[in-house]
Amino acid sequence: MNKSVSALENHPHIWRAREQSQCEERFSLGYDQLDQALNGGVSPSGVVRIRTLTGIGELSLFKQVLSQHRSHKMIVFINPPGRVQTPWLEAFGINAEQVLIVKPHTEKESLWATEQCLKSTACHCVVVWNNAVTAKEARRLQVAATHNDALCLLFTAPNKNSNDVTQTLPISLDLCLHYREHALEINVLKQRQGWPKNNIVIHNKWTVDNRAIKWALEHNKVKRHVLHSVS
Repeated sequence: MNKSVSALENHPHIWRAREQSQCEERFSLGYDQLDQALNGGVSPSGVVRIRTLTGIGELSLFKQVLSQHRSHKMIVFINPPGRVQTPWLEAFGINAEQVLIVKPHTEKESLWATEQCLKSTACHCVVVWNNAVTAKEARRLQVAATHNDALCLLFTAPNKNSNDVTQTLPISLDLCLHYREHALEINVLKQRQGWPKNNIVIHNKWTVDNRAIKWALEHNKVKRHVLHSVS
């Protein structure tokens, strides 16, 4: 019995809270309460699943992560729910010339494209919308991302029971977002080298208003870059 316990304690996949690393590189999200809950922010590699409704500020939450400057790396958007516009990218501080948009015909093709982008070593971040990821597929994406220093943001529809942790995936971070008036409520369902945490409230002004339209009109003389799109 003691031998079995000793073997379990020494297993490399067993994480102990007392061994939590404080020096691992992190991408700050820019919100103190959330960064603190995530031990400094998001890991620069691996898969982050975000269970959320579309259009509640879920992408703006990762603005600082997406705008991390890696001059030789690309950002790939796979199967986005809307059109990715150059003014929006510029407002995020993203160079449109380093953006690729992929529009697969099926969710299976979407996952294949995601894995290939992660394996290419050419991508800083791959942002994909997909509701059909299995544990096996998630593990493949996680391995591809961590082995090639890339981050994958996986946006999925929320479950009926949004805090149901029985549907966990072998990934670095699992988040669930809820919309509140002028705020996002974030639940950390799972994180590597950390504990789940609930009811993290981030106040925001991401609700629709005329500011985006005014910004576009003021900058309509700026030369636009054609975004690279593949379908």
